[in-house]
Amino acid sequence: MMPQIATLTYPLQPSSDSRSVDEVVRELIERHFFTQTEQYLELAPWLNKRRDYKSCGRVFGSRGAGKTRALQEYNAVANGHRGPMRRIKPLRSFYLKSFTSWGTQDVCGRILELLNHGAKKGKPRDIRLRTWEMLEDFGLELLILDNAHSVTDKVLFDLVECYRDFRIATVLVGPNRELDDRLKALGLFNNFRCHYEFQALSPRQVVGVVKAFKKDFLALPESLEFFDGETLHAICEASGGDPSKPDKPGCNFTVVTEILVLTIAQSSNNGVLRFDKRILQEVLLDYGVAFEPTVEEPNGTEPETVG
Repeated sequence: MMPQIATLTYPLQPSSDSRSVDEVVRELIERHFFTQTEQYLELAPWLNKRRDYKSCGRVFGSRGAGKTRALQEYNAVANGHRGPMRRIKPLRSFYLKSFTSWGTQDVCGRILELLNHGAKKGKPRDIRLRTWEMLEDFGLELLILDNAHSVTDKVLFDLVECYRDFRIATVLVGPNRELDDRLKALGLFNNFRCHYEFQALSPRQVVGVVKAFKKDFLALPESLEFFDGETLHAICEASGGDPSKPDKPGCNFTVVTEILVLTIAQSSNNGVLRFDKRILQEVLLDYGVAFEPTVEEPNGTEPETVG
């Protein structure tokens, strides 16, 4: 028989009058939020330098570290808007996420489609030139290709040629080792030698992310406890980190996000925002972590570190 478990069931309402609790939960499920991690705050100026000085490079890190979400946010901020692409000159940044075995036709066709210039049928060479000229016409400063390790060899050679002919700075993004090994095998590594390593979160950074998530997205006051040390310890462990080493990277950003979303979305009901430890216990079991929360009442304090 399961013992009684103290749950965080405050009648919490977001402080913003513009969103109901149901809207907050829906935005959670749709992942309509972003937390500025240290990795993002370091990546943004690095990408700005690529734009300003027309230089190429690569961003690499473990899967799930949060590279894609950070790059999408950078792209939106750099262009001063979110949502569908529209014609802005100069176009500061263009982000494209490729899929496995995408060739020149796929990459160029998708770029033209996103720029609302429809990819007309034609030979790869024709569509390639049309795409590069379109990017030049837009005054594009930075082209970001995510999942660059999965495209065909021809695409990578085309991007190098595009940089040489049109001076459009290009950043390739991929997982550890795979992107580097691919570029080295093709003799293209020196074209993208400049790099930024996007590391996984450390347990201490997870605490910062959760605090920012609570304050900026959930719109809850800092003085109100919503995640205690025991909870954060379990989340770090489930995401692959070592809570006993608060400054060592290892926590998977995607897993941390999923745990928060699943727990809050399933805990909240009847117009009340909740974080129920019994729900967290069920969620963590799916990630291979047996979480046995202690019975204690909230004390109004917020932990600074984990472990």
